[in-house]
Amino acid sequence: MNNFLCSRHVPNVFLTAAIVTIALAAAFVFYCRWRYPEPHLNWAEVDIESTSFPPDFLWGAATAAHQVEGELHNNWSVFEESRGLERSGKACDHWNRWEEDFEMLSELGLTTYRFSIEWSRLEPEPGKWESAPLQIYSDMVDNLISRGIRPVITLHHFSHPAWWEDRGGFVKKENLPHFIAYCERVFEALSDRVDVWCTINEPTVFSSMGYTLGQFPPGHRSIRQTLRIMRNLMHAHADLYASLKSIKPDASIGVAKNVTLFDPLNRWSPIDWAAARLLEWLWSGAWQRGILSGRMLGSSVRGSKNSLDFIGLNYYTHFLTGLFMPTTGELTFARRENEISTEFGYPMYAEGFRRAIERVSALNVPIEITENGVADSNDALRPEHLMRHLWILSEAIRDGYDIRSFHHWSLMDNFEWAEGYSMRFGLYEVDFDTQERNLRKSGELYRKIIAEHMKT
Repeated sequence: MNNFLCSRHVPNVFLTAAIVTIALAAAFVFYCRWRYPEPHLNWAEVDIESTSFPPDFLWGAATAAHQVEGELHNNWSVFEESRGLERSGKACDHWNRWEEDFEMLSELGLTTYRFSIEWSRLEPEPGKWESAPLQIYSDMVDNLISRGIRPVITLHHFSHPAWWEDRGGFVKKENLPHFIAYCERVFEALSDRVDVWCTINEPTVFSSMGYTLGQFPPGHRSIRQTLRIMRNLMHAHADLYASLKSIKPDASIGVAKNVTLFDPLNRWSPIDWAAARLLEWLWSGAWQRGILSGRMLGSSVRGSKNSLDFIGLNYYTHFLTGLFMPTTGELTFARRENEISTEFGYPMYAEGFRRAIERVSALNVPIEITENGVADSNDALRPEHLMRHLWILSEAIRDGYDIRSFHHWSLMDNFEWAEGYSMRFGLYEVDFDTQERNLRKSGELYRKIIAEHMKT
């Protein structure tokens, strides 16, 4: 009899468990929908020309050494050859044409310019330092200052010497002193004229693309290595911040952080919500906690707490994610019905720019927009993209966010990493056969916007 009664209660237990599970899932979904809204504007009703910026706001563009300089031997050139990818080759031949290219900065009326130093030029072999390339970078700085343009230097923008990669690069913590020594040498040579420095560009992109998806050097697919790289990059930044501040205490030192938003593919799916929240934590939350608390992925990182004088924000899009979002191979991008696809595949989602600003504002330091742009070979989408994002930026500044600058990515078409020359982000179109540069209509628009705001 007792066994019979127990058996009758079993379905009730399962039913209760099912009801509780459903209730918890529903509560989770409703909380997430409230906590993480996904706004979409009717852009036809927005006056995107009604923008205002502070008189001291800085207008700029950005490049990276491997993408524009050309003729380099580093981790990327080795990776291109080993994987049969399109070769960077001469890129924009910027190393030989930089003075002409700086004329383009003046033509646009820019007041700030972000670029990176190529470590492999300065130390092509371990301990073998080349003084001539460093002098050229010094000449670049002097030329920018003479034009009234603020130089912003990035010390690591995805590329480093092949010999350092062979030793394990950022995978091995014992390699970090080599990186620190290179950075210190550059800083000591240029910091008498350069005040703003990015230690590392997009650390999460570097770790995930190189060690999870395998699309960047060294082409590994290892979650374990990805997490190790994330920690070591934070260690590198923290150690470098302390070292550079000891050399020049009033230098402004930060990180250029890509903030990609992760939204659920189905906003009523608890599984999609869980995947989105986990990915956004790994992408941005872990780094943000490292800066705010000094801990990252469960480990203490000495010196990382408050190791920012500013945060560089790189914003492009949001990812719609679910349980089956790929972690290997080619990324695919979903979009909402009302979103426009870019040539890169991801959607244009300017509304997310405000969300990204709100996220990094929690770091309680000034914000520099270090990258924002779109792949658009025909220049059909870029004017609208630029206007929408500048309107969002203007509204954020009006609402009190401390945003100091805007750097358009990119000054000119360049070698776009794993995508080669297929993606064109430039305000200037580049013919890579002749190296001729021509200002696009979007570049003319940007120049007009800058001129109008500089008058007020």
